[in-house]
Amino acid sequence: MNRPRPTLSLLAVGVGEPSETVPLGIASVAAAIEAAFGSGLSVVLVEGGAGEDGDRMAAKLLAGEPSIVGFSVYSWNRAKMGEVARTLRARGFDGALFAGGPEASADPFSLAADLDLCFVVVGEGEETSVDALRKLSPGGFARGEAPDLLMGMPGVALPGREAEFKRRSAPEALRLPSPWIGGQASGAGRDEVVWELSRGCAFHCTYCYEGRGENGVRAFPRDRIAAELEIFVRDGVRRVFVLDPTFNWKRERALDLLGLFAERGGDVAWKFEARAELLDKSLSRAFARLNASIQIGLQSANPEVLALVGRPGFDPDRFAAKVSLLDAEGVTWGLDLIYGLPGDDIGGFRRSLDYALGLSPNHLDLFPLTVLPGTELAERAHEFGFVVEGAAPHLLLDSPHFPAADLAEAGDIARACDLFYTKGRAVSWFLRALAPLRVRPSTFLGRLAKWLGPEPLKAGRDSEAIEKIQLAFIEEEYRGRDLDRLLPLLKDIVRFEGAWGRAIGEGKTGIVELSTEAGFVVDPPCWDLRELAKRARTRPSRLRVSPGREGPKISTVT
Repeated sequence: MNRPRPTLSLLAVGVGEPSETVPLGIASVAAAIEAAFGSGLSVVLVEGGAGEDGDRMAAKLLAGEPSIVGFSVYSWNRAKMGEVARTLRARGFDGALFAGGPEASADPFSLAADLDLCFVVVGEGEETSVDALRKLSPGGFARGEAPDLLMGMPGVALPGREAEFKRRSAPEALRLPSPWIGGQASGAGRDEVVWELSRGCAFHCTYCYEGRGENGVRAFPRDRIAAELEIFVRDGVRRVFVLDPTFNWKRERALDLLGLFAERGGDVAWKFEARAELLDKSLSRAFARLNASIQIGLQSANPEVLALVGRPGFDPDRFAAKVSLLDAEGVTWGLDLIYGLPGDDIGGFRRSLDYALGLSPNHLDLFPLTVLPGTELAERAHEFGFVVEGAAPHLLLDSPHFPAADLAEAGDIARACDLFYTKGRAVSWFLRALAPLRVRPSTFLGRLAKWLGPEPLKAGRDSEAIEKIQLAFIEEEYRGRDLDRLLPLLKDIVRFEGAWGRAIGEGKTGIVELSTEAGFVVDPPCWDLRELAKRARTRPSRLRVSPGREGPKISTVT
């Protein structure tokens, strides 16, 4: 009598809903397992949404009648995966449970205890998962057999056997089956796909996992990348987020791939993470050939702070010159800042924020420090006097230089910046608006945070609501400093730029009521708001700003 083939169900839970991004981690593991086992093992991929409860996700898993269940665990979904694991056991599932992913690699033995796991895959999951399943399959996938069968296997952590754990060396070359080519991952119908072109990082930031790899950066072959790109275009993928932590780690390879994307990428919109210090004119021009956004990890503008986290040699002037190359080519780019780093304080954070906004990035993302298990920073947390959350996401709660009250203040400023500057698309006029106030960006945003109150995002859920907040706060600031005469012109600029941003970012047509002659708003002859107000003439008009293939179209409404 033939035994039914066993089923492996793999669960991924993202930060959004299942339709938003491809669960690339479990798809990659599934591709390796299917290549190794063929028809001998059925693999089912299950996606959960951030808003789904454990009962519903457990029901999805059990519907596939699995013999073994694997979880892809990140810091943001660890609690949710625990809920699912407990529900599975409560419903009588007695097969083996295991986990992989960043959180599993960072904290395997605690995770095994929390989720009642039979084993944990540490490090890159494809080859280790295949080897573990080969060991288990002769005995089925019974819950109690995993520890004995997997004892001593490199890369496999067993509950309570920490002293016997052996790390597995990462392969020097990435010769793995492609989940895109194999069909385990698909971009059809997705808002965005995440794409892995390499693994590892050439740098060694102490707060990050990526730089701890043994073999530096390992790239996937070019022919695989070209074949996957062809699939994206065929499936109508609209946006691709390239996961490489430093896309431009090797200049010639980056130029070659950007040329490939420009030639064969169709209308795909791209997002890359790049190192500013490695930019040059050729790379900036190559990025400009694409519909691309570049995210750059500044993290702090304090060289001493950066040196403490493995990023020595920061030169503010050189950094500014490098990002200006992107501006010169019209490339959209943004910056990341982290508050709470070793040696930093609230004053240093404010200075970093002022420096970052002084560069006029298209967007600025501000993050509290997370002290992730498995990183060098976590190992040195006691040295820095850090008090850290015991559970995911492992946020810094207190430190000698950045006490809890200052972390809370920085968080309020970060939320105000996200609302007013980034979501409010204020890049084109933000510094112009602050110049007459003679105030630093961090001071302005600190006052805004107090004005907004504790829940600013509820006050502005869409761009038009945010624009009303921007105008109301600007008016209060200007009237409080007897700058009323500049308000009509500034309000016209904010409204026009808001309509322009909605035409580009949301495909919306807007009608803008101007009190100033249109030319001084649409194409101002000078940057300085005071000087512009002296020249501008009062002449009410109405402009229609609508989406266009080559950029927004502007027409007069009579």
